[in-house]
Amino acid sequence: MGASGTKTYILRKRVQGKWLNVTIGRHGQNFTLAHARRKARDLLVDVEQGKSIARKPGAKRKGSKGVGTVAELYETYLAQQIVGKKRSANEFDRVFRKYIEPELGDRLADSITRSDVSRFVEKIAFERGKETLTMARIVYRHLSTFYSWALTRLEHLPANPCRDAWRPKRSEPRDRVLSDREVAALWQAAVEDGYPFGHLVQMLILTAQRRGEVLDATCDEFDFKGKVWTVPGDRAKNGKANVVPLSAQALEVITDIFAAAGIAPEDAHKQSQILLASKVTSTNSVSGLSKAWKRIRASVDEKLGYEAAHFTMHDIRRTVATGLQRIGIPLVVSEAVLNHQSGSAMAGVAGVYHRHQYTNEKREALALWGREVQLLVAKYPPQDSQEE
Repeated sequence: MGASGTKTYILRKRVQGKWLNVTIGRHGQNFTLAHARRKARDLLVDVEQGKSIARKPGAKRKGSKGVGTVAELYETYLAQQIVGKKRSANEFDRVFRKYIEPELGDRLADSITRSDVSRFVEKIAFERGKETLTMARIVYRHLSTFYSWALTRLEHLPANPCRDAWRPKRSEPRDRVLSDREVAALWQAAVEDGYPFGHLVQMLILTAQRRGEVLDATCDEFDFKGKVWTVPGDRAKNGKANVVPLSAQALEVITDIFAAAGIAPEDAHKQSQILLASKVTSTNSVSGLSKAWKRIRASVDEKLGYEAAHFTMHDIRRTVATGLQRIGIPLVVSEAVLNHQSGSAMAGVAGVYHRHQYTNEKREALALWGREVQLLVAKYPPQDSQEE
């Protein structure tokens, strides 16, 4: 009973060696001892499950200094370790907000167990009867990285709960390479589809760069006079800037994209906007890629006259790498085109001293590949045009 004579019900529970005091409510006609007992039982169940029982969002639990929920601790982690320090900061935060926070956010961070992680990741992998194994692996990896950081701040957690927890096995590396006829059909389908998605596919074929690197390219990355496209390090997957020489065919496609975007090539260096920008906001790349890719894939099958084996946009990159090898481009040069930091040229001590960028060699390689694509398109006309 307080000094004013008002009766207040308080739940007092010892949690991990510390007393937890939670005000349940004031006694009154609509909140009796029976109501308080029922609410206390519910709160005790939450405590046993490791959930936060703060009275309102953001409220601190008395007696729990140094112990926070997963969501509370994540905000510190985000500020200290992610924002401004990782290129994938936005994607990391998106994954946490969409997958981890709704399921585990209100749990005490030091109450999460290996079995909790296993059930959580398994739910993502097989939810609604549809396998999403890749996303399950991504969520597991993000959660494990978070707990590796959080472990030193959690006195009562003996080990990273993600360690030895279940997660989907890593998928086998893909080895799909498009045939010459398929490359020709894909190019023809892309030409028909036009701006923006057809042009995107053409750039993937001609430059062998990653989808995201092409999709998020800004106008000022292109130098028409020097005939190069520079992918900055903060957008490249490996953090290394990559100078991509533009073949005659690539220059033609880029010029078409600039025209469709209403930007003069000579003004490219003045524009920092995304070239393949969304119509809604120029700060985001164009949306609707999945739907467009299905449309282009269907067009490829029509031009082939049969249903091609499944292939993805990333398989284009592997196809170009294989094509470069076939036309006699040295492995070290094709690796440089792909901006790979692997191979003998970058291994061990050689990687420390090897700083040659192979710009001239890449220019020659991509010029040869551009002409090769032209030859393939001429050699394999669309099946649907032959039937007319």
